[in-house]
Amino acid sequence: MSPHKPSRSPVLMLMAPWPDCAVAGCAERSFAPHPGCLGHLTPDELGDLMAGLGPGSDLDLRGVTVPERVLAALLEAVTGPDGHPHLGRSRFEGAVLPPCASLSGTCFEGDCSFDGARFTGAVSFFAARFLGNVSFRGARFGGNASFHGARFQRHASFDEAVFAGDALFGETAWGADASFTRAVFAGAAAFDRARFGRDAVLQATRFGGDVSFRRVQVARHTRFERARFRRDLWLGPMAAGGRLVLTHATAHGGLRVDAAARHLAANRMAVRGPADFRLRHAELDLEDSVFGADVTVRSLSRPFQHLTEPGAAPGTARVLSLSGTSARRLELAGMDLSRCRFTGLVHPGGLRLTGHCSFATVPRRPRLRPRWRARTPAPSRSGGRVRGRTVVAEELAGSRQGLQTLYEQLAAAAADRDLARDFRYRALEIRRRDDPRARNRWLLHLSWLACGHGLRTGRTLACLAVLMLLMTAGATWARHGQHASAPVRLRPYQPVPADATYAPRP
Repeated sequence: MSPHKPSRSPVLMLMAPWPDCAVAGCAERSFAPHPGCLGHLTPDELGDLMAGLGPGSDLDLRGVTVPERVLAALLEAVTGPDGHPHLGRSRFEGAVLPPCASLSGTCFEGDCSFDGARFTGAVSFFAARFLGNVSFRGARFGGNASFHGARFQRHASFDEAVFAGDALFGETAWGADASFTRAVFAGAAAFDRARFGRDAVLQATRFGGDVSFRRVQVARHTRFERARFRRDLWLGPMAAGGRLVLTHATAHGGLRVDAAARHLAANRMAVRGPADFRLRHAELDLEDSVFGADVTVRSLSRPFQHLTEPGAAPGTARVLSLSGTSARRLELAGMDLSRCRFTGLVHPGGLRLTGHCSFATVPRRPRLRPRWRARTPAPSRSGGRVRGRTVVAEELAGSRQGLQTLYEQLAAAAADRDLARDFRYRALEIRRRDDPRARNRWLLHLSWLACGHGLRTGRTLACLAVLMLLMTAGATWARHGQHASAPVRLRPYQPVPADATYAPRP
């Protein structure tokens, strides 16, 4: 709050029934009791108007063109002891402000509205303070617009605003929601190190230049639904306490997202350039997204500096769905894929799994063949035909065949040999149970029993040990079994006489 006492002087207001300016050829409205508009007021008349203003005065300049000298005199008239202008309830709807308008350091103590206002040149709200609600709905910025270091205490709306030049919102603090719905940024848009107290809403916003959201902190949700980016988009490092939504967004250049959020909805996106997702704790959804170049999704182990991450428990980032995702090359590095849907991936041959990717665990002895008696299908009355067990069996067999294909694709995509070997083993297990040819099933059963399809080292060694033992036993039997010695007959004992002599044998 300002250190001054609010002025109760008359308010500079523009009334609707006021007549036009008395100067010939001027269509501006006059200020009673003077016959001229703001641009044609004499110095004495302008001094009379400014004499009634003070720090904290309300200001109403709706629908008028404000000359540069008049704007400077107004700001000087409302400057407080701290050296900054202080305005109360301010209304600039439809006003035309001069080029190089400077409202730096201005404190708007009440609600202010710039709806439909036109800034004919560059404008600066550097370090301005908005203590009430503020609206720039439909405003037109003809040059660069700087809100660097501004403070928005309550709700701020830039819906349908047009920025012809660069828009600078770096280090801006928003105490509540900030809305840029259907806004247009023809130049660069920079929100680096901005802080949003609640939601950052940029739905259906169009960005014609480079976009930067580095080190951005959002208390709740960040929404970019249906946003359009003409050039590269760089989001992050940023932290969102809720959701980061990029649904139906379009990027004609590249995309890089470094984010820590609870959920990242990037489904149904269209990105022409390369895309790089570096996530912490987030659940990523890429369903039905189309990428024109390589895509990399990786989980980060180190936290982002100078950012407060959401209160989620530390863990690996998770991918929820890749169904319908189209990318020339899709690399998943160190992601949690325990709940990921791979079915429907457009280019499965371009999938690569690197790092430590975790998958869902299965029972020790999964039962791939269902118990028909336990799950008897209900009859269908459509067309008068009963949907019997044969049809259900064919459907389940088809689903298992699709699962076999998926395992084979994942085995080809996995960079880790152990992981690829597990996927191949799962695919062969499904084929061992569901191959329609009995001969192939018996051969696969034999391969599984002998060496685990050549993918289980322990079983292969055990099989070789048993085989060597059998071969040794067989060789021993073949050598000694056919030459069995005759039974030995024991003779009765006969004592030897004492005078017996022994003669050597010839």
